[in-house]
Amino acid sequence: MSKRNVVTTEKNKGKSVNASARPSIVTILGHVDHGKTTILDTIRKSNVHSCEAGGITQKVSLFTVEVKDGERITFVDTPGHEAFDLMRSRGGSIADIVLLIVAADDGVKPQTKESIDIINNSDSKPIVVISKCDLPNISIEKVKRDIVNNGLQLEGFGGKVPVIEVSAKTGKGISELIDLILLVAEVEGVKGSEELPDGVLGKAYVLESVKDKYKGNTSSVALTQGTICQGNWIGYKVNDKTYIEKAKAIITEEGENLCAMDCGCGGKIIGISNLLSLGTTIYMLEKKDEKLLNSFYEEMNLKREDTELTLEEFFSVKEEGTGESLNVIIKSSSQGSLEAIINSLTKVEEDEYRVNIVDSGVGSISLRDIELAELSKSIVLGFEVGIEPGVMDYARKKRILVKTYDIIYKLIEEVIEALSLMMLPSSVEEEIGNATVRTLFTLSDGSVVLGSRVNDGYIKKDCKVDIVRGDEIITENKIKSLRINKDSVSEVKSGFDCGIQLQDHSVEVQEGDKIYCYKVVK
Repeated sequence: MSKRNVVTTEKNKGKSVNASARPSIVTILGHVDHGKTTILDTIRKSNVHSCEAGGITQKVSLFTVEVKDGERITFVDTPGHEAFDLMRSRGGSIADIVLLIVAADDGVKPQTKESIDIINNSDSKPIVVISKCDLPNISIEKVKRDIVNNGLQLEGFGGKVPVIEVSAKTGKGISELIDLILLVAEVEGVKGSEELPDGVLGKAYVLESVKDKYKGNTSSVALTQGTICQGNWIGYKVNDKTYIEKAKAIITEEGENLCAMDCGCGGKIIGISNLLSLGTTIYMLEKKDEKLLNSFYEEMNLKREDTELTLEEFFSVKEEGTGESLNVIIKSSSQGSLEAIINSLTKVEEDEYRVNIVDSGVGSISLRDIELAELSKSIVLGFEVGIEPGVMDYARKKRILVKTYDIIYKLIEEVIEALSLMMLPSSVEEEIGNATVRTLFTLSDGSVVLGSRVNDGYIKKDCKVDIVRGDEIITENKIKSLRINKDSVSEVKSGFDCGIQLQDHSVEVQEGDKIYCYKVVK
């Protein structure tokens, strides 16, 4: 197996680096206190867990470790608390492999379910790690069944997701886990370093930013393409404004100085003038080229517009039974404009469908707004406001409609359009075929079989039918059973004779009556 890329430190500066491969990026997900960080401590033989407040990871940390025969893996340790859901989503999106840690004594918990959703919505390859297997009175099989029942198909249960049992306390399974990560990386193939545009040396994602008292703004990044060296130009965007600055220093999670960081590795960039938000994309540039940098963000905006959730799509995923009102969350740039919008929307009514303002406020659209929209099945509307970094990606993932405007009447028009969509029926009946009753058979139990010829389309069991005599519908019924000769069938096509039994045979059907068959279309 070939060596993967390594991080160049002051100790190994000048040594050759194999640029044809890179370390796998592995994210750790799971419920709080299920042993995520403890497992990583065992892998890298450190004691980070004891330094965390309450023993719970409070921030994202990235580090690249050498595991076997020069092979390297970059681990992204993510917080386990609900408040960091967006951060875990970001971690899951840039990873090649995701380790889902589930404690053997605790099983599937709320954040386990959230993590499974993240895994199922990403391209990362999952590995399930059942931790704390040294504890007494545990049922590994029950834990596995619960994981399968919550949407992750494990090996041994008809699926392909590998599962391994470990104990960080005794060391059981840790070596096998490393082997499994390397095997999955080799079999599945890590996301290769795609060819970068001219003038670009590398591309990375920010997973954490802190303001250090001594070092200044420090951003933890995962480098997904190319390389980064101390002194490189770094381009990024904050609040619709682009910046290009030099990387003053690069360090490891432990604080060791780096000369360079290669594709697939994690580390910290020191000295950026802005505190970068989670998910910020940064580019390493050959020179200070603002035109080149702006072109990347223009392309990203076009892609985002292509994936924007439309009103039709929102109502196609919206749950039924939410009442005759459109739930709306409004954010505005000022209190005056907010009151004007609320006043206009409360007057909007379309055939008894009205606007229900769930929440409103002054300021940017935030993660809290999206979370509230998910709970209340609302759309989020902004007037002359921005959207906080990372929030739009989270909204797309949760299928929440977010729209911003700079003209009030356009906002009102789209709300009226949304109400019109709500008025559309959720389902319609579509005729699929018809038949003519040619003769009647009475069975020994008194039930009647309608000997019929299918004229057009097809007749299907369990579908609704109208029995028509002349121009009058004499009954609405349902097909209980269909037979061709003595054989029960599910449907009969045009040109065939069949026997039809109706669900309700209290209405007398006559020879010559027509049977029109319908299916329900959403």
